[in-house]
Amino acid sequence: MSFSQEKPDGPFKDYYKTGELKVEGQHKNNKRVGAWIAYHKNGQISSTFSYTNGKMDFEGTSFYENGVVRRKGVKENGIIVIRGYYESGKLFYERARKSGYYKEFREDGSLKVEANYLDYELYGKWRQYDVQSQLEWSVSYEKGSRNGIYESFYPNGKLKLKGIILKDKKQGEEKRFNENGNLLWKGAYTNNEFSKTWIKYDANGKKIKKIKVSKGVEDLDIEPTIVPDGVIERVAIFPGCEELFGNKARKKCINQNVAQLISVNFDINKAKGLGLKGKQRIFVTFKVDKYGYVSITKIKAPHPILRIEAQRVMQEMPRFTPGYQRGKPVAMPFSIPIVFMVE
Repeated sequence: MSFSQEKPDGPFKDYYKTGELKVEGQHKNNKRVGAWIAYHKNGQISSTFSYTNGKMDFEGTSFYENGVVRRKGVKENGIIVIRGYYESGKLFYERARKSGYYKEFREDGSLKVEANYLDYELYGKWRQYDVQSQLEWSVSYEKGSRNGIYESFYPNGKLKLKGIILKDKKQGEEKRFNENGNLLWKGAYTNNEFSKTWIKYDANGKKIKKIKVSKGVEDLDIEPTIVPDGVIERVAIFPGCEELFGNKARKKCINQNVAQLISVNFDINKAKGLGLKGKQRIFVTFKVDKYGYVSITKIKAPHPILRIEAQRVMQEMPRFTPGYQRGKPVAMPFSIPIVFMVE
């Protein structure tokens, strides 16, 4: 953890603990400005980016340790387009930054996924294709959650199955078909579990088996459908925010709960006698690791005593459900201000 200090105007350099240059750029009025360069420990550039009045610009480039471009943001036709690349240099994905299209490619260049985002959240139809460019899945999204109709297809283009998913859980009727388009099974789900009655049909559409699901599914010789999840990143979840859907709602829930924890535990009497008056702000940056544990990475406060108090309060943070990127748990950074008045 670092206690942030005022940065003098002019050139700035930071180094790894082992001595290698980590990042360099410029400060003005205690803010990052202009062009910045970050480095891998092997000396290769890891990213180039810039700041305007302390805020990072959206155009920038990051690199693999071998120097190959990993990610690049550019402005095209009035929007920021972000492209990611495999380490081989082949295009991995292309997307509009905030709202708009998303396309993902295999390393052989074939289209794997196409979708749309609205305010950073998946919205509308998410489609996945096989290596022959045939549609495999179509899943409806709303506010970053699977919500609506899901469909799976055979390589010949015929419908394989169709069902309903609401807020990431299968609900209601699902139908399954053979490669000729004939109905094989019809049944229902409740909260992702088989429910009610499932009916099996022969090739002529005749009912050959009827199974009432109540105390188990031992006689149901099919597996529940696994609907693919196209969400690339799911934020860490503060305890009690699990039933909210979409990253935006969960981030809001995190902010509200952390603010409540701070308001209850922060001792504003610590600010008395420090020569401070009026509205004061402490900025805390913390990380939720891939196991859900919280660690403080930076505290910026107007006085060392307040830094220590902020650190004490943040140590009361509970364990989160970790965040995920492309299905794997990852560490995620967060920041929050502590605002209070000193009379």
